[in-house]
Amino acid sequence: MTAPAYGDFDQGRLDAQYSPSSMVDDIRPFLDDYADRSRLARQELAAVARRDLRFGPGHDDRLDVYGPSGPGPQSRPALFFVHGGYWQQLSKEDTAFPAPAMVQAGAVYATPDYTLAPRARLSDIVDQVRRAFVWLWRRAADHRIDPERIVVSGSSAGAHLAAMLLATPWRQWGLPADPIAGAVLFGGIYDLTPVRQTYVNDVVAIDGSEVQNCSPLLLTPSVRCPVVIAWGERETDEFKRQSRAFAEHLRRQGCPVTAFEQSGRNHFDSPVELAVPSTRVHAETLRLMRLAAARR
Repeated sequence: MTAPAYGDFDQGRLDAQYSPSSMVDDIRPFLDDYADRSRLARQELAAVARRDLRFGPGHDDRLDVYGPSGPGPQSRPALFFVHGGYWQQLSKEDTAFPAPAMVQAGAVYATPDYTLAPRARLSDIVDQVRRAFVWLWRRAADHRIDPERIVVSGSSAGAHLAAMLLATPWRQWGLPADPIAGAVLFGGIYDLTPVRQTYVNDVVAIDGSEVQNCSPLLLTPSVRCPVVIAWGERETDEFKRQSRAFAEHLRRQGCPVTAFEQSGRNHFDSPVELAVPSTRVHAETLRLMRLAAARR
C-alpha cells in the first residue's frame, strides 16, 4: 500500500489538487486573455502610465503605476496587485487589466514584477515584493497616492505574496507598523506544507525554513486590516480549503474578513472581476478604500 503524500492524498491526487489547470480544459486561453486585456489597458491609459519604475537594482525590480502623477492637492487610494503563476510564470505585463476600472473609480493601480523561480528562492521573492511595496509607500506623494489607503491584492501565488505583506514586521523595513489599508486575495496558497510535497516543488524548491517563514497561515499577521478572500466555484477542494482556513486564521487574529466563492469562476478568471465594476469583488475593493478614508 502506498503511503499518503499529505493527509489522505496519495501523490497523484495531491498533485491534481494543487494543479489549478486540472479544473479547466485548457489554461492557454486564460493566459492569453490576461495578456490581451492588459495590452488594451496599457493603450487606454498610456497618458497616465509610468512603466518600468525601478524599486531596486535588480533586473526584475520594476513596477508599473497607472494614475495621475506629479505634485497636486489630491491624494488617492491605490491598489497594489501582485501577479500569480505559481512563482514561476507571468509578469506585470499580464496584470494591467484591472487598471482602467481602478483609475475610473478614482484609484491608482500599481503592479510589480519579481524574479521567477527557479532563478530566485521563494523567500527572496517575498522580500522582493516587500521592497516594491516599501518603494511605493515612500513615494506615494509622487503618484498622488494617500499612503494610508493602499490596498494590497494578488491572485494565486500573488495572493500568497500579498498575504505575506500582512505578516511583515514593517517597522523593521522602516515603515509604520500598519501601512496596509486592506487586502483582496484570490485563490491563494496560504500554507506551503502540502505544496512542498507536489510537482510544483520540482521548480520552486521550497525548503522547511520557507514553509515555516513564508506560510501566511502559520504566521501571526502584523497588520490587522480588513481582508477580502475570494475563490472560484471551479477551484479544487484544496484551494478552497486553504482560502477558508486562512479566512478563519485571520478572524482569530482579530482581522475583519469577508470571504466568499465567486459563482461560475475558476482559478484563472476570478481576478478578472477586479476589472468589472458590476462585480462584488470590485465593490469590495472600493469598500476597503472607503473604510480607510473613514478611519483617518
